[in-house]
Amino acid sequence: MNRKLIVAAIGFVVAVAIGSHFYVEWQMAKFDASLPTPPTEEQLGSDETVEDVIEETGGETTGGHWHGDEWHAEPHVDEAPPVQPVTAPAAGVTAEIEAARRRIEALELPPSELELEREAIRADFNALIEQRGTLSPAEFDKRLRENFLRRNAATRKRSKQAEEAVAAYREWEAGQQEAVGDR
Repeated sequence: MNRKLIVAAIGFVVAVAIGSHFYVEWQMAKFDASLPTPPTEEQLGSDETVEDVIEETGGETTGGHWHGDEWHAEPHVDEAPPVQPVTAPAAGVTAEIEAARRRIEALELPPSELELEREAIRADFNALIEQRGTLSPAEFDKRLRENFLRRNAATRKRSKQAEEAVAAYREWEAGQQEAVGDR
């Protein structure tokens, strides 16, 4: 038994070593295939050789490109647009914004139609649960289904309003970004 275990362990180690060898060979071939190739003699023209280009680029052939018959080692660098300084809002504007925020927070808005409908659906559900023992199973199921359908309809309305609010916000945000870009 001990001898079988030792032979199995040695076999496992040999299998792992062979597998690792082939995996490394596969990865090396994949890496070699991903490397760029230096320009050929035909691409260089009659004046330059591959060695000339490699010497000019410091031994590197990556990142280069051709312009007709001329090889450039450095990639093109696009000029970045000029950066516009961001200015802080004036102190008066900041104070106005803060005052408006305080006024909005102080408002007590009446509940929306959807909130009232949601509360009514919840109250009907609670009443239905209390009447569970007094109603027939068919009547209870019918009312429960109606309550469920009302709740789903209200949820769909809320989702639609939320989508409209998000769309309006994105439209407003796009207008703000355009206004900032126009400055």
